[in-house]
Amino acid sequence: MMRLRVMLLLACMLGLASTAGADTAVRVQTALHEGEVRVSFQVTDAVSDAVRAAIQSGLPTTFAYDVVLQQPSRWWFDRTLAYMRLSAVVRFDNLTRRYQITFIEDGRVEEVRTTDDERKAVEWLTNFHGRRLSSHRLEQGGEYHVRVKAQTRPRMLGWAWPWTAGAALGSASFRFRP
Repeated sequence: MMRLRVMLLLACMLGLASTAGADTAVRVQTALHEGEVRVSFQVTDAVSDAVRAAIQSGLPTTFAYDVVLQQPSRWWFDRTLAYMRLSAVVRFDNLTRRYQITFIEDGRVEEVRTTDDERKAVEWLTNFHGRRLSSHRLEQGGEYHVRVKAQTRPRMLGWAWPWTAGAALGSASFRFRP
């Protein structure tokens, strides 16, 4: 009986882990504005049925984004020039039928928005525009890339599955020309 339970648990874990994030993509765009690197990104299909159910239950759900500006290197690891951690935490109030979204940048609360429109809430959770990533001095003609890793929390199986199969990745490369 115990063996059957273990096999069922493993089958569920493998099934959920293999489908987590399968259709999710991150579209990344960069822009240079007055010597600053600005990044915009959009996550498509980030709100699965499981995530939607967790939100509708009132469970605070976090959409976390790790944004990294790097300079490629031929002989060693890419050099990290800037890093930013963005989070959007959504809480659904079942009594008022409203979504409260708290935006956090590098551990600081930046803004709180509320809406009763689910589509608007999803848009706020998955679209970020013109975020200042770096004012680091870039080399003229240098090549750079921005990578965005997106995850939702709580993750199903987060306690038992060591890999982050639910993460979605996106990147954009650019050459600096002042």
